[in-house]
Amino acid sequence: MSAPSWANGSVVILTHVATGASLTVLVEKDKAQLTFCRIEGPYEKLKVTQNDGETAWGAGGGKFASFVTSSAGGGDPDGAATMAFQLCANQKKENTDGSEGWYLGVSSSSSSGVLLPHGLRLVGNAGPQPFVATEVTSRAQMSLSTATQHGPSLTSTQIETFCREGYLVLPGAVPLPLVHDALRRINHELGKPGMMIEGGVEGAAKLAGNTSNHPAILDLYRPIEAAVESLVGAGCAVPPQGAQLALRFPEVCPPYEPKGTEWHTDGMRQGKWNPFSLLVGISLSNVPAPQSGNLLAFPRTHHTLHAMLQEGGLLHLCTSSDAVWGHGQLPDLGPPTALLLAKGDVVLAHPKMAHRGGPNFSPDIRYQIYYRIKHKHHAARQRQLETDLFADLDGCHTTT
Repeated sequence: MSAPSWANGSVVILTHVATGASLTVLVEKDKAQLTFCRIEGPYEKLKVTQNDGETAWGAGGGKFASFVTSSAGGGDPDGAATMAFQLCANQKKENTDGSEGWYLGVSSSSSSGVLLPHGLRLVGNAGPQPFVATEVTSRAQMSLSTATQHGPSLTSTQIETFCREGYLVLPGAVPLPLVHDALRRINHELGKPGMMIEGGVEGAAKLAGNTSNHPAILDLYRPIEAAVESLVGAGCAVPPQGAQLALRFPEVCPPYEPKGTEWHTDGMRQGKWNPFSLLVGISLSNVPAPQSGNLLAFPRTHHTLHAMLQEGGLLHLCTSSDAVWGHGQLPDLGPPTALLLAKGDVVLAHPKMAHRGGPNFSPDIRYQIYYRIKHKHHAARQRQLETDLFADLDGCHTTT
């Protein structure tokens, strides 16, 4: 039986034909394999224990949280199509019916597992049992329909703050359903063996694969598109085709404070003076305290670094060194500001404002994504950018 044509994020009601018990889940799809996520907590997946077939909601993935569909006997009395869900693990192991393979089922005798109405329990080691699957909506539109709408434009005061400080924080600009959708996708990929590879910033590993341009990542942009265009220019911002997934893992060394000489602007290590128009960061974590993997900003430095980073100057020093921070030869910009962000907060930053990722001595991974937005005439304005700090940020010219 071919896999259902559901999309990632579809909300589906699974109704057990024999008992009428039903369960509403959020579907995650990877080719022919399905994972069922809890509506109330999208990080939590329906998992089956390896030895006894009990079901539970929990983090992580793998074969014990993945199912494939197959045809099932005992059709629905109303004539609706039915299907059985076979666990990807234990496909040769005996089930409770004495046949081969573990399937999702409903039991009235089990004392543990996901609880269904009337005291029934969901089990993962049953024989093939028919379910009717009804798609309620695709891509979780019940909770995401308002989340994907465009947010407001920036006020003149906000634009002035951005121009002066070099960055602007927009609290709660991305709704939590979209944040959770992105986190679920990232964590799903983290659960796959070998997905962390070399090549991340500042010596860290990075996530392999195509997660950075997955729809769940790109969907984060829509609520802030109007804010971005307030700076870049109406209709002038080229929509992102991908993002940087910036994960900062907990450190186990003695705590330390970053130095004023440890900073960068994007592209300077590669000898690129002006690779894009606007840096957009979206926090997928709550970072309420310093030294939790915070984004560290050096406010107002875009005014001084704009000229210093041009070819033949400081830029040569940055690219001629193999060290992340240029062997301490960069100008001391003083102590940075640790941004305290919550899930859904957005940071808009000028490309020439010095910044860096801060140390993480919290117990949690810090999740953040970055878009690098270009003005549609970015390439044509390179000469203007040599003397005009805001040449490809049209919105800034209304206040400067």
